[in-house]
Amino acid sequence: MREVSISQLWNRAWDLFKVNWLLFVGLYILLVIVTFISLTALGAASVFLISPFFVIGLTGFLIFLIGFLIVPLILTPAFVRAGYLVSRQGQPSFEEVFRDLSSLLKIFVYELTLLLILWILLRIAPPGWDGLDILVVTGLIILFLSFFGWAAPYYVLSERAGIFSAIGQSFSLTWWNFSKVFVALLSVIGLLLLGLLLLGLGLLGDVPILILGGVLLCELWLLVVLPIGSIFLPLLYFALTDEEGAPHA
Repeated sequence: MREVSISQLWNRAWDLFKVNWLLFVGLYILLVIVTFISLTALGAASVFLISPFFVIGLTGFLIFLIGFLIVPLILTPAFVRAGYLVSRQGQPSFEEVFRDLSSLLKIFVYELTLLLILWILLRIAPPGWDGLDILVVTGLIILFLSFFGWAAPYYVLSERAGIFSAIGQSFSLTWWNFSKVFVALLSVIGLLLLGLLLLGLGLLGDVPILILGGVLLCELWLLVVLPIGSIFLPLLYFALTDEEGAPHA
């Protein structure tokens, strides 16, 4: 393990983001476009499926279904892969992020595996739980799995482990570096919550212009923090595993 501070990792992530900001903006715009088309198609389907224009409604539903699959199968994993490639190579191309579709599929399977583990754990929950109990337990399980499984996608992308063994190695890596990982992930959560705070301040104003300003500030904040976070996490992984990352400027 290389001795590196959390602040050094954030500074390095910021430097890499400044070089690759166009890549992440492009991914974000692509995600927004696909989501918008999917929701619009769903709205059209809900109107025309029960009308004489059934074919239009069915087409809209199929477009929604395709978009609904593209987001978790390709676009969300693409953000993870983009952050990993930036951290490892320095400045990958937009095409390179999507070049290895098998890697994107593996990240999707990893995320699906965590959801499956969550579902199994909830299925064995004691009878008599109310909605609040299930909500609290679900949140704690998601937090636990996300905390200990954060490095699994990078083990997969590094081809050091398969999907299931990567989860185990991520748990082991986190356990042996608990304090550093805890502080690192806490800093990520803190930055994300700051964006939600900007949104909350706008909503407290109860004035349309302030609400719109809060929404825009939150969007802009997340547009910067999410990419930097996607670079920060693989940098942390490289530091803890002594894998080779992008050379420093």
